[in-house]
Parts: sequence; structure tokens; C-alpha cells
Amino acid sequence: MTLAKLFTSRLHNLLEPWQSAARKVRLRDFDLTPDDVLSIAHLRPEAPHRCKHPLCGHLIADARRFHQRNAPRPGFRRRFVPTAMLLDLARYPTSDAYMRAVSKRSHGNIARAARKAARLGINCAPIQLESYAASMAAISESKRFRSGGPVLSAWFGAGSKRVDTRDAPAAPACPSHWTLAWGAFVQESAGPRLVAYLSLRRVGDMCRTHELMCHGDYLQAGAMKRLFLEVARWLMDRQAPEVQCLRWYMYGAMEHGSRGLHEWKRLMCFEPANLTFASPPDS
Repeated sequence: MTLAKLFTSRLHNLLEPWQSAARKVRLRDFDLTPDDVLSIAHLRPEAPHRCKHPLCGHLIADARRFHQRNAPRPGFRRRFVPTAMLLDLARYPTSDAYMRAVSKRSHGNIARAARKAARLGINCAPIQLESYAASMAAISESKRFRSGGPVLSAWFGAGSKRVDTRDAPAAPACPSHWTLAWGAFVQESAGPRLVAYLSLRRVGDMCRTHELMCHGDYLQAGAMKRLFLEVARWLMDRQAPEVQCLRWYMYGAMEHGSRGLHEWKRLMCFEPANLTFASPPDS
């Protein structure tokens, strides 16, 4: 982790208690009040098969620590629990069903933006994130403020400059525990250039948005909307081994980020919920 990323993470942790002030207003968008009991998603971090790769145990332990913040609390304390924004993939039997739901909620705006990006030649594909270090630095430094708050690397630089090796992505060692990424590209004379990326981390039957960012020059071109919809299509087509048996997709917390980020999650059909872990099956 770079120094800028470390400081950004610490800053967001400091702001988190204050962000609960947005909870009441944002719950109204779902016809909920702070006194309502939210639905609870029962996560199953263990895979249906017996995992052999040592990384699986690490990812499971990390997920339990990370999502413990979203566990339901009794009484007044529940008002200060970050509210996970979840997409229940079981509601959408096909990717087309999800696309129709997003189009209906956004009055077609998101679909039009994605089609605009396609007309501009923005294409999406799986990537190995570490192979695009130079492009990621350029993306990070393209805007000083984003919907999640200030981006310190844009103020102070992302550190030493590297090059894009553009290595092809490899399949994960375990189909149920992984971190994978997709990118959006524009074609230039020197070859395709990464202008947006979205990485996901899967643990058992849930995946969550791990990192995402778009170059400031391509936000209005619809690059992020096209990328997000392409990743959602990949998840909901349920063809790749890496997406089998997925149930939940989490996109941060309802209280985090700007009003615009909250509205973006709502338009993409994410809904507020609390999280808990189902008991692992007996060995």
C-alpha cells in the first residue's frame, strides 16, 4: 500500500463516525426510517467444496473482520453501524433482467451512458491489475476530489512512476475465494490505454467492490457506467467458474461518500442491509 493510500484509508476511518449523520436522509430513499429493522444477509464465506489453497483461509478471516462492522447491533447502537449496500443476485435470473431493472430505476439514463461509451470506442475486459501500475497512477491523479472524498495521491503524487506490462490475467487458484479485476480501455496509436478499473473480492457466496476508479477525462464519456454494467453482466450470466454460487454483491456502505455516490448505488439497484455470518458446515 502506498503512503497516499494509507493516509486516505486513515482519513476515511476518522470520518466514518460522522458519516452516520447521513443515515436518516438516505434511508428515506428506500422508504425506511432509522427505527426500522433492516433485512439481514446471512453470508457463507466457506466454499461448498473443501478449499486447498492457503490464500482461502486468509481471505475468509479478512472478510469476517471487514464485515463485522456491518453486523446488526441491538438498541441505539444500531444507528451507528455502517449499512451495507447489497445487490441480491438471486433476484435476477439473467443479466438482461438486471439491465431492465437498472434501466427502469434510472429512466434509461445509465443504459444510454453505457451505449455512448461503446460508441466512443471504450471496451471492457478482465485484467491483471498489477500490470497497469502506470495507468492506475494516471487515473488516481486525474481528480483531486471524488465521491468518496479527497484523493491524496492526486495532491502529492502516487510515488515512483512505473510502466504498464499488460500481462494477461490468470484464473484464480480457488473459484470461491479471489480478487479479480476488469478494466475499460480506449484505443490509441500506442495500443489500448486503461481509463477505468473495477476490482472485486469474492469470499464464499459474496463479492464486494474492492477498488474502482475512472480517469477524470472519461467520466462524462460513460466509461465507468459501461464498465460496471459489463462486470454485472459477467456476474449474472453465471457462466465462468469464478461466479458460480454467488448470492450477494456488496458496494460499500450507505453512509459513505457523497450524495451522488449514494444515488449511483441506488440506481444500480443496491439496497441497505446488515450482514451476519452463517455457521460453517460441520467438517
